[in-house]
Amino acid sequence: HHVYSFLRNLLDLLTKLQKPHLYDRMEAEVREMMGRRSGQIGMQIVDVEMMIPQNHLLRKIDRMVRFEFIYELLAPYYPSNGRQSVDPVSMFKMLLVGYLYGIKSERRLVEEVRLNLAYRWFCGFELHEAIPDHSTFSKTRVRKWQQSDLFQKVFQEIVRHCVESGLVDGKALAADGSYLPANVSRASWVDVEVEVEHSMQSYLDRLDEELAAQPGFRKPPVKKITKRRTTSTSDPDCGYINHGTKRGVGYLMEATVDCKHGIVTGIDVCPANQRESLLVLRHLERQIQSGIPMERIALDRGYDTGAVHRGLELLGITGYIPAIQFPNTPEKYGFTYNPQQDAFVCPEGKLLTYHRLNCNQSTGKYLRCYQASCTDCSHCGRRKTCFETNSTRRRVLASSCYPAFFRGHSRVGTSAYLSMMRLRKIWAEGSFSVLKREHCLSKIRKRGIPAVTEECLLSVMALNLKRMVKASFFQLSPPFYVSCWLEFALE
Repeated sequence: HHVYSFLRNLLDLLTKLQKPHLYDRMEAEVREMMGRRSGQIGMQIVDVEMMIPQNHLLRKIDRMVRFEFIYELLAPYYPSNGRQSVDPVSMFKMLLVGYLYGIKSERRLVEEVRLNLAYRWFCGFELHEAIPDHSTFSKTRVRKWQQSDLFQKVFQEIVRHCVESGLVDGKALAADGSYLPANVSRASWVDVEVEVEHSMQSYLDRLDEELAAQPGFRKPPVKKITKRRTTSTSDPDCGYINHGTKRGVGYLMEATVDCKHGIVTGIDVCPANQRESLLVLRHLERQIQSGIPMERIALDRGYDTGAVHRGLELLGITGYIPAIQFPNTPEKYGFTYNPQQDAFVCPEGKLLTYHRLNCNQSTGKYLRCYQASCTDCSHCGRRKTCFETNSTRRRVLASSCYPAFFRGHSRVGTSAYLSMMRLRKIWAEGSFSVLKREHCLSKIRKRGIPAVTEECLLSVMALNLKRMVKASFFQLSPPFYVSCWLEFALE
């Protein structure tokens, strides 16, 4: 570039000095030094795969996960006659590419796959093949994929692969919920009245059976009540939330993350007005039934209820949950709990033993009633200040699962608890941050719980695949290293 500039300046100088013969000679030499395309059309045989770098993310994903099982999943939903459809694996990979690289628009996704060689190769399209139109995605979703529950099954297959490969071991997990704003305008918000059944709060079927065997249990009658809820006329499935900085209509995504490599093992989507503590036990139970190991789990303070503590024990999971500082606890009045006897001890050293369950008819909640004997209270010097004069004994009402509640609180502050809380901040909160920043979950684009669940599953699959690729060479067995090395060598 510098030589060319020098020669061009010299030509200008010769022109000014009126030396035409020297000018013509120098101009000819400059033209010879300039490179020019011939413009002729050439024919070449191109292997697209050879043009993809060995360390490209899509090449690594293609090595780790084979998506051919999708054909078997979708076979019952395609007819045996008629015109041949677009390859469903190629279409699924196109959607996956969009969430891997943060491409929200399906119109733009089609253009990117058409122009990007790596995207085209990963999706299985040759250079001469046309890319399916964006409208094909919506038609295929409605007619084929939603009926087959494809996205959930592919997500479970990827997680199963992680479990078998040792990327998920269940020794430390974290679960949390995250608010996802709905794709609606503020003008569409509306208050509606809905009729709901008001009965006992149910966290887990096994927990309900255990409560039903307790003395004093009487299932409250199911009553129909009318509630007002805020939703949107554009998306009636969404719910309203007003909690801290989270305010608006949208959805709640409950997710569990394995803390070994950050693999998300399960998600559930519900309206944002649902309580996370009511969802988490069945959310975890479904994952255990699908074969995901679970030993310890970290949750935030919103899950600190007796039912959650006991439900985790029934599922065989050790829970680590920060304790809520309640203002009116028995300890405030000098009572202590004896876990060996399942009884409270009053300041005078007398036992208040477990008597029965009490049901609050208005809320549907059950409380354990601990009471002292009449003999102990009748001769007590603190009788006048301990309880009301029209009572004959002191009673203490506690959570319906207070023994498990106490065991859970006894772990607070231990070294294991502090370690699990650090892991929860890293993997649970960190995963939600990455999903929203890089994988199209900052705001939901579709409407309705099935479509929102599809978005969340694709986003989580993209994150899982990236973390699988990152962790694979540190965690997988030696035969995997050898096979990968042989593939690289043969190429």
